[in-house]
Amino acid sequence: MQGQKMLRWSVVLGLFLLLSLPAQGATVDIGRSSDAIGLSVSGNRDTAGWEYGGELRLHDDDGQIIGGEIHYVNVPDPGRGAFQFGLGGRALLIEDDARGADGSAIALGGKLRWTLPEYNRAALAASAYFAPSFSAFSDIDSYRELSVRGEYFILRNAAVYLGYREIRLGFDGDSLGGDRNFESGMSLGFRIDF
Repeated sequence: MQGQKMLRWSVVLGLFLLLSLPAQGATVDIGRSSDAIGLSVSGNRDTAGWEYGGELRLHDDDGQIIGGEIHYVNVPDPGRGAFQFGLGGRALLIEDDARGADGSAIALGGKLRWTLPEYNRAALAASAYFAPSFSAFSDIDSYRELSVRGEYFILRNAAVYLGYREIRLGFDGDSLGGDRNFESGMSLGFRIDF
């Protein structure tokens, strides 16, 4: 049974990653916290437009989250001092082994990245996504994800980052217990633009 679940997750992730690779390139982001490891791929945009992506987050002991995302990204001032802002959402499949819970959620939110104007090797990035009970299904009653990080570009198209990420899951019914943090803490990773 566990093998079938992993195969299902792998097929869905493969489809999301395939859809997220537009002709002009992609951004690959790999990050690790004390609780989980994450891999995301998204269409790489330097101008305003639609951006698609996919993500897989594997908890060390307690399950996984796979998601596809779509954002409309605005870049009002490209180049030095660039401020990128995207609004959109994520469709998530969630498997929580700690509670024996499976479900899905549609989370709305956004992300931003600001490259420092006087020192363009450094950037600040943040994101927030929320799914209340009316957009969470099966065993999942709510989803919240908050992230903030500082990035340093070691190459023109490659950056390392240090930040904080919290993913909080809410569950339907008392039998599964109260809300819990799927991931919470410092994260370290890198991103590459192709």
